[in-house]
Amino acid sequence: MTLALALGALMAALGGCPSEDPLPPDTTGGAGNGGSGGMASSCGDGVLDMGETCDDGNNTDGDGCSACAVDACYTCDANAPSACTPKAAGEACEDTKICNEAGQCVECIDNSQCGTGYCFQNACAACDDTVKNGDETDVDCGGMHCGLCEQGKTCLAGADCTSTFCADGVCCSAACDSACAACNIPGLVGECNFIDKYSDDPSYGMGESCLAANGKTCSGLGNCLSAEGATCANNNECITTRCGDPDGDGTKTCVKQNGEPCTENAECFSNNCMDGVCAML
Repeated sequence: MTLALALGALMAALGGCPSEDPLPPDTTGGAGNGGSGGMASSCGDGVLDMGETCDDGNNTDGDGCSACAVDACYTCDANAPSACTPKAAGEACEDTKICNEAGQCVECIDNSQCGTGYCFQNACAACDDTVKNGDETDVDCGGMHCGLCEQGKTCLAGADCTSTFCADGVCCSAACDSACAACNIPGLVGECNFIDKYSDDPSYGMGESCLAANGKTCSGLGNCLSAEGATCANNNECITTRCGDPDGDGTKTCVKQNGEPCTENAECFSNNCMDGVCAML
């Protein structure tokens, strides 16, 4: 075997020619995306780069330049950073919408954009569309633009109602502002009725209330009385119709009469709870 053939066989056994050293990394700082030095462009850096229509130096949306694109109702210059100003109110923006004074793309800025309806808070509404919208207090009634609401419909003031009374959030048959009366009782909405006995009245009159938590309860006849166990001065104050001091501690409270259910003696005017019922001694 010749020397050349022997060397060839040896190289083949070793897996071929040895690989060359890898190229060293490029440290020359060649240009990359967005400029020299390999630095990538960044939205919000205040520099108008390729693909951006504005860059106001921040990443806040809705300020005229959102995600480095000019908002529909703004114009932005090519300065670094971009300066953006709202378009004039009434200019067209998206679809059939127009710009308002705040640079927002809205449905309307006055009634002229709403056909037979009206413009409320930059949105069109109508009093005959079977939808509660605009400033209506109920569907197609109430507010400043539509007709009055019938009894039982939602209201904010008497001016929303044909009855001229708005109580407990509904158009009511009466003012219904006395203790333990309400106009929103289920099944009776729109009619002023007494609240059930032993129930609360969270608000009536000038910020008053009749709450068990405060030792008060409704009588069922339109009165707010002292609840059982509450302190009292006479029988007329009590839901139980009995004010007494059965345990003799010097404090009068509203107590139960004979024949009423009880769990302890102190509940009873007789100070005698027998077999779960107030009884005579």
